[in-house]
Amino acid sequence: MNKINRTVTARALAILFAGSVAFVGCSSSPDDAQMKQLNDLKEEVASLQKDVAAKEAQKSDLEKQIAEKNAKLKKCNDDQAIVKTRLAK
Repeated sequence: MNKINRTVTARALAILFAGSVAFVGCSSSPDDAQMKQLNDLKEEVASLQKDVAAKEAQKSDLEKQIAEKNAKLKKCNDDQAIVKTRLAK
């Protein structure tokens, strides 16, 4: 689901950026408002890319924690099985 959201966001930003570039490209020289809009879009793209990188790092940390907990759980289950077999004897 997050991958879909990222893809949709990236495409929307690409369309916005392309539209603003095409809009600015139609005139002989962009005015101050158009340049401000373009700069604002660039800042927003940079901010969103920074957020995506932070979320991916957070996801990586969570996956690492899950792997560690799964390893502990497997060890506990193995120990429990050993204890049950020894008690059954």
